Formats: sequence, C-alpha cells, structure tokens
Amino acid sequence: MATLEYKLKSGRKGFHTKLLLSVVAGSLLMTMLSVAFFVNSVSFRVEPSQAANDLSVLVSDGIGVVLLNTAYVLGAQTVLVFQSPSFISRQLEVDFKDAQHELVVQMQAAAVKVVITTEPPLAGTIWKIDGQYVATGMQFVQELKPGPAEITIDNTLYHVESVPLEVKIGVPSRHHIYLTSVAGIIDIRSEPAGARVVMDGSEKGKTPLAISNLAGGLHHLELMIEGYQPIEEEISVTSQSFQHLRDYRFQRIQSELHVDLSPAGGELLINGVMARLTSPLWLEVGQKHILQYKKVGYLSQTREVLLTTNEQTRISFQLKEEIGEVEIRSRPSADIFINGKAVGVTPKTLRLQGVPQNLILKSPGYRAVELSVTPSSVLPLLIDETLKSELAARLAEAKPEFTATTGVQMKFFNPRVQANHRFTMGTRLGDKFRQANEFVREVDLTKSFYVSIAEINEQQFAAYKKTQAAASKDPVRNVSWIDAVGFCNWMSRQSGLRPAYRISNGRLIDFDPTSDGYRLLSEAEWEWLARVVGRAQKTRFMWGNEPSIPKNSGNFADESVKGKMPKYISRYRDGFVGVAPVKSFTADVAGLYDMAGNVSEWVHDVYDLQPPVAGQVAVNPFGGQGLDVSGNDARIIKGASFRSASTTQLRTAFREGLSHGRDDVGFRIARYLYGKEE
Repeated sequence: MATLEYKLKSGRKGFHTKLLLSVVAGSLLMTMLSVAFFVNSVSFRVEPSQAANDLSVLVSDGIGVVLLNTAYVLGAQTVLVFQSPSFISRQLEVDFKDAQHELVVQMQAAAVKVVITTEPPLAGTIWKIDGQYVATGMQFVQELKPGPAEITIDNTLYHVESVPLEVKIGVPSRHHIYLTSVAGIIDIRSEPAGARVVMDGSEKGKTPLAISNLAGGLHHLELMIEGYQPIEEEISVTSQSFQHLRDYRFQRIQSELHVDLSPAGGELLINGVMARLTSPLWLEVGQKHILQYKKVGYLSQTREVLLTTNEQTRISFQLKEEIGEVEIRSRPSADIFINGKAVGVTPKTLRLQGVPQNLILKSPGYRAVELSVTPSSVLPLLIDETLKSELAARLAEAKPEFTATTGVQMKFFNPRVQANHRFTMGTRLGDKFRQANEFVREVDLTKSFYVSIAEINEQQFAAYKKTQAAASKDPVRNVSWIDAVGFCNWMSRQSGLRPAYRISNGRLIDFDPTSDGYRLLSEAEWEWLARVVGRAQKTRFMWGNEPSIPKNSGNFADESVKGKMPKYISRYRDGFVGVAPVKSFTADVAGLYDMAGNVSEWVHDVYDLQPPVAGQVAVNPFGGQGLDVSGNDARIIKGASFRSASTTQLRTAFREGLSHGRDDVGFRIARYLYGKEE
C-alpha cells in the first residue's frame, strides 16, 4: 500500500514552484485514479497556529495525497498523522461516512529543557516547581511544559529564593541564581550575669550579650563564670531557625560527698529536700549544707557540711533506737499481746521502740481490742480501754435476719428485751384437753438466738445428704433425730462455727450448750416462740386461745382427708390433702411459718416422763442435754402436722416422744448468738 506525504513549509524558496508541480502531479494522479476508484476528501485546520508553520501530514493507512489543507484518499477510512517540530505528534482515524466537513486538530507543545544553577553551588539544595518537591541536588535540570512556572530554591544555610519563569515553546533555557546567606542572631542571658561568651573559639564579650550576622550552619557556644560549671551548646543557624534566645542558669561547681547510713532504709534530707540514698552525692562547693537522716523507730541525726573544690568528704550517721513509754489500762483486766507475743496483764507500762506496734487486749467473755500504737520518746502514751462483752458486741452486730448456707433464712430473737422471757410451759390441771405428759415447768430464757423461719426442706437437706432426692420445697420428712442434728453439725462446719453435737457411730456422745453452732430448738424455746412471742399473753394455740382455726392458719387434717384418715376437722379447708411446701401459709405473729401444721418438728430434748421439781426455775433448759443416759432414745416432737385433727394435738403444749422418723415429722434449726453465759 502506498503512502504519500505533503509538507507545508512557509517562507521556503521554491514554494510556489513546488506547489505548482504538486498540483499538476496531483491532478494527473487523480485523473488517472478516478477512472477506477472513488476518491474521498476531508479538509483540516491545525491549532495553535505555531504548529501549522512547519506541519507534516501523512496518510498512514490507505492510498491518498494531501494538498494544502485537504486530504484525498481512496476508500471509506484512513489514518492521518500530524507532525510539527516542538509539538507532540497527533494521529487521527477518519471515517468518511461520519467525517465532519472540516477537522480541527489540536496539537500539544512538547516539554522544554530548563537548567538552573546557583552561586555558590550547594549540595542538598531542595528544588520545587509551583510549591511541589521535584529534586534535591546542586542544580536543577528538568523538562517543563511551556507556560509560566515558579521555581523555589531552598537550602538551610541560605534564604529561600523563588524564580518565576516563562517557558517558551521549543526554546530551552539556562539560568544562574545568586543565593543570599542566612544572617543569624542570638541573644544570650545568664544567671548570674557577667559570664564570658566564646563563639566558635572566639571570645565575644560577657552576658547579657547579643551576637548578630552569624553565618548559616552549626556554631559552638561556651559560657564560663568562676565558681560555676561551664555551659556548652551547639547552636544551629538555618533559614528556618536563625533567631535564638538563650537564658542560662549556672550550677555551682559540685564536690563529692560519701555518706554512711546505719540502719539502712531511712530517709536522707539535704537542705530539707529528700535525697537519693546513693553514694557518692554531689553537692555545690562554697556553701553550707544541712543533712538530716531519719527512720521510723530511731532518733534522727543532723550534720552540717561545707565542701571545697576537688574535695572528697565522708560523713556517717549512726541512729539510736527511739524508745517510748506506753501505759496500758483496761476494764476488766486483760492479757496484753504486742505483735502477737504475750507481755503481761493490764495495768502495765511498757517501753517499746517507736515503730508501729500491734497491740491486742484479750479477756475471757469480752471482745478483743486491737490497736496500732507508735511510741514516742517525747510524749508517753496512755492506752485506756473499756472492753465490750462478747455478748454486747454480738448484739450490736446482730442482723434481724440473715440467709445461711443452702438458703436457710434465719430470724433473730432476744428474750431479754421481752417482759415474758420467763414463762410457764405445759398445761395446768383442769384443762380438759391436757395430757398427763404436759408437765408444768417454770422456764427462764436469757440467751439470744436465731431460728429458721421455716422447716428445713428437701432441697436444703439434700445438700447435706447427697443420697436424698432434691425434689421439692416440701419439708424433709422421715428423718431420724440423729439425722437432724447431723444436718445441724454440717451447717456449723459450712459456716465456720463450732459444732454443738458430738456424734459417733450414729449416736450422740456429747452436747455443748455453750456452742454458737447450729442445733435444734429446745422444747422451751419452741413453746416460747409458738405461745409467747408477739402475744399479749401466753396462748393455748398458735393462733390464740379459741379452738376454732382461722383461715390459712396451717396445714391440718381438713375435710379433704375425709374417708382417708381416722379423723378430720370439719368446716376447714387448707388446700392440701398431704404435706405442703414450706411457707405455703401465713406466718404467725412471731414471723415464723408452719409452727402449727404441715409437719411436727423434732426438738432437742430427751422425752422424759419424770415430773420437774416443784418451785424450780429452769434457765435455758435442754431437757437432759439431749443425752441418752437411761437407755431411752426417744426425743420430743412438737407441733401439729397435716395428720392432726383433734383439739388436743392442735395445742402448742402438746408433746410426743419418738425414737424414729415418721412421714409427718421434720425439723427446723436454731443457734445461739453467743452460747456462753450472758
């Protein structure tokens, strides 16, 4: 395929001659070609005008010729290439079906080489074009687009220069720029004033002093004054930092001081300021220094020292123990313990070292007092304490209610605060419902105690007896008395209390009535709670003196058991045929649940048919201490159950003896606030 070229060259000799020849040749060619082919044409205009001055147009695809500003081509498509010095070549695809009548061809000027050097030539000069970094070096060599540009020359030792350029099309340029050196200024002050100033080895004067016209770069500054440590600094003068202010504080020349300290671990103060316990110390010469060494428990010492230049000094501190008198009194007399060691009985005066001392005063039946005292050799100490009885301390700390292990809720009772803590148990002769075993006893309850507000349920008992099914909140039943007190001991151990019972091979060996561990209620405590607490006078029944049962009073043999049990209570319904979950009924006036009904309850006492001694008052009785001393292993149960229907059984004085578990017998637990005598 042939390619024809046409060049337009303005101002060249022979232009018209060549043009004429081209026209003639072209005409002949077109005449010849028109015989066999169809000729398409397109005209063009090149911008900018500078690009058209020396323009070359090539038909690079197909057969054609360019005459003046028109291309003639055989065929429906072609590619035209436009070239001009100092401009970037342009290639256009032409489709004659869609071609415009005239093509406008935009030519882009080519980049022009620009070289910039400086005086002096400096390595590390930063060059920027219109604020954008382009290079670092001694000179600037870049190809730039024609048009305006601003070149920034930045060297830290010279002022920044900005060079505006107008880059012309096709015209390379070279520029030489003279840089102005930075002139630094430093203003120097000192305390004290009058220090000699040396800059780069040359003495400049005394402070206060201002030094100007510092050349860019690093300068070594020295300040000296007699009796003080010299000061040295490197000052950097740059185009970004050429103004400096320095205000120096001289430190006196120091000398070496060695200090020996005994005992170690105290505090060393120098002129009233805490110092590090390191040796040697460095202190200023020519002035007095006050050194004080002190440690708790020792008498402090003070030394004065004056150091001279290049002198090594050693001083020692040997502290003596500080001993102080402590006079200790107490009511009642108490054993004295200092840091865990028994040292005597109050009243007593001790001589102790002046360090914190742990002091404990102990007396049987009283709450121990623990103090931290620091004796002083200056002022004797007097410790005068009134010990609080253990009972008083516990009463002050006692909570009205608390929840023990396995969720057992305990309620506090203090018989001493009630006028009727002394009362008569049993039933007097003449009561038609009285049984022969309901002996009249005079009882006085003097000790504060906690009692569970409800009977122990199956889930709680199962935590102790792992074989017991934890099926419900029903009261646990069919448990023996020894199982009940075994649960009490387990509760004590869980709570960190001293167990009340000693059991061996399933039998009770001993009982400690002074223990504050868990136990069963005594019969006297049970009757006091069921008949006395919260009532104006002692009652026959839990709810009062009348045998008719108020609604929701408890779980008894109601009409629902008619035909199932030998007896039932007519016109009373409690909603349960058998046992009910604990706390299913309203609490009584003492705040306790099921003291009447649901299940009868084991109490601590041995079942004994021996009448009491007439006129004798039993104080906090436990009914034979619960010990089986006669071969009788029967224990007392109190309270009616879901099987109870007779008026005799419903009374709070009703009592039975039982030596084994039963399906209507459970228990509740108690414990003393303070088991010893109050």
